[in-house]
Amino acid sequence: MHFLGLSGMPRRIPDYPDAYAGWNALSSFGSYISVVGICCFFVVVTITSSSGNNKRCAPSPWAVEQNSTTPEWMVQCPPAFHTFGELPAIKETKTFENKQNERK
Repeated sequence: MHFLGLSGMPRRIPDYPDAYAGWNALSSFGSYISVVGICCFFVVVTITSSSGNNKRCAPSPWAVEQNSTTPEWMVQCPPAFHTFGELPAIKETKTFENKQNERK
């Protein structure tokens, strides 16, 4: 529509000259793509809200490893308000090279 306006297409008239047909068709096609995207969004929202699976998340869904040593992996999900008013002491740390050697 920007290029149509730059080309001088008048607004609010029922019949456009043929010179603007290409850009007008492209603009209409883009609006159809937007409508399809909005419909897909509402379908996903409807399916999600009506699925009936009201499962809560795990206490710590990020803790893939058993020995997580950084503070952000030690808290429950969602974290409590003011979880770290003071930085906790971490007693054991592992470097990246040590973890790689353990996996081998």
